[in-house]
Amino acid sequence: MAALSWMHDSSVDRTTNGRGLVSDLTFDQIRRLDAGAGERVPTLREALEWSKRTGVRIDIDHKSGDVGAIAQAVREAGAIGNVVIEGPYDRLLRFAELLPGVDTMPKVESAGEIARTCASLRTTVVRLSIAQLRDPAAVRAVHDCGARVAVTVLGAMDSAEGITEAISLGAQMIETGRPDLAARLRESIPGRK
Repeated sequence: MAALSWMHDSSVDRTTNGRGLVSDLTFDQIRRLDAGAGERVPTLREALEWSKRTGVRIDIDHKSGDVGAIAQAVREAGAIGNVVIEGPYDRLLRFAELLPGVDTMPKVESAGEIARTCASLRTTVVRLSIAQLRDPAAVRAVHDCGARVAVTVLGAMDSAEGITEAISLGAQMIETGRPDLAARLRESIPGRK
């Protein structure tokens, strides 16, 4: 299997010293780019191995790429318990078939949609928006179906204040560009682990 690079954005402009669309670059071209402080863009396999070593879960935000190849990489790395996969509903169903027990993270539009989504995907994580996280009924609906609450705090919310608010409102998984800060804050809030 060819190496799969680990890129979130469709271009390399924001996260590396390079320019251009990921789809227009070869793996070797991406691999030569500086992703900060001399770090190279990891392969998916390298990211999965890092996750296993550190205990930090990897959010695979599936926008494109072969579902089967990604599932195979996760399975071969023995990392099913180290990832959560988000993306379009039909692809999440496929990931769930290929990786029994994997956490899928669907986005929902309303609290009423949560129970239906949990049942049909057998998901264990539901991604809420910040507005939904501020609605106790939505958080309760996620817990009622046996799932965990996830939220994204990137951008202006990716700060000590934003992360603390998300934790205090019930977020159990937080997508952040500052995992070290989130881990420290989570440990500092009584009753949260």
